[in-house]
Amino acid sequence: MMISVAFSTIAQTLDDAGAAFNQGIQFSKDLKYAEAAAAYEQTIKICTQVGDDGMELQIKAEQQLPSTYFNAAKGLFDAKNYKDAIPYFEKSIEYAVKMGETKTADASRTYLAGIYTALGNTDLKNEALDQAIEKYNKALTYKEGYYKAYYGLGVVYKKQENLPMMKEAFDKVIAMGGDDAKTIGNAKDAATSAYQKAGALALQSKKYSAAVENLLTSQEYNNTEPRTYFYLAIAYNGLSKPDEAITAATKALELQTEDKSDIYFELGKSYEKKGDNASACENYKKVTAGDNVAAAKYQMETVIKCQ
Repeated sequence: MMISVAFSTIAQTLDDAGAAFNQGIQFSKDLKYAEAAAAYEQTIKICTQVGDDGMELQIKAEQQLPSTYFNAAKGLFDAKNYKDAIPYFEKSIEYAVKMGETKTADASRTYLAGIYTALGNTDLKNEALDQAIEKYNKALTYKEGYYKAYYGLGVVYKKQENLPMMKEAFDKVIAMGGDDAKTIGNAKDAATSAYQKAGALALQSKKYSAAVENLLTSQEYNNTEPRTYFYLAIAYNGLSKPDEAITAATKALELQTEDKSDIYFELGKSYEKKGDNASACENYKKVTAGDNVAAAKYQMETVIKCQ
C-alpha cells in the first residue's frame, strides 16, 4: 500500500506548494522516502492548480520522484516486502521515463523482473503452474532478457510435458545466461533428462523414429550420457539400422562406468542384424548380468550356434 500525506484541500497557493515540497525534502533527509514521494506528488497537484506560476516548482518536484520512488521501493525490497515494493518501482519507472532517467528506469525494471520471478518460483513450488507462467511472463515484460524467468518457464513446461515450449525457454537461458554456469547447467540437465525420458517412452511404444528424434535432441544438451546412446542403439535396431546402432552402442560402452551387459546385448543384436555372427557371439558372451543373460544364451546356443 502506498503512503499518502495529509494536506489541506482548501489551500491552493504557491506557498502551499512550496511547503509541501520542503516537507518532501525533509522526509528524504529522514530517509522516509514513501512520505517524501507523497509530499512531492502533493506539490505537483497544487502546482497544476496554481497554473503557470507553479510550473518551475512542479518540474523540481517531478525531478525528485524517480529516485524517491526508487529508494522507497528498494527499502521495501530489502525488507523482503516484495509485493509492497511493486507499485513504488512502477511509479519510479513512470517518472524516470518522463524525466529521461534511463538508469533509474532500467534499475526499477530489473527489480520488478526479479520480484515477479520470485513470485513465480513460489507458485511453482506450490504446483500452481498456470499462475507461475503468468508471473514469469510478467517478469519478462519488464526485462526481456531476464533469463531466470525463462528458467522458471522451462521448469514449468517440463512439468507440463510441453517439450517445445520447454526447449524454447531453456535455449534462451543458455543463450542469455552469460557466466551463470550453475543456471545454464541446470537448464541443460533438465532438457537432457526431459528428452531422454521422452525417448525412453517412445521406445516402450515401439515408436522408434520418435525415440531417435527425442534422444538426439537430448544429446544437444549433453552428449556424454551413456544411457542416451544405449537407448539410441535400441531405437536404431528397431529401425533396422544396425550400423547406426553399433556406433551408438560402442559410444555407450565407452562412457558407461557400471555394468555393461545390457549394452553388449544390444551390440550383439546389432551385429546379428548385420549378419556378422562372429561379432554377435563375441558380444553376447559378455552379457553376464541383468535381465538379458537368458536371452543372450538362447541366441548363442540356439539361433547363431556360437562356437
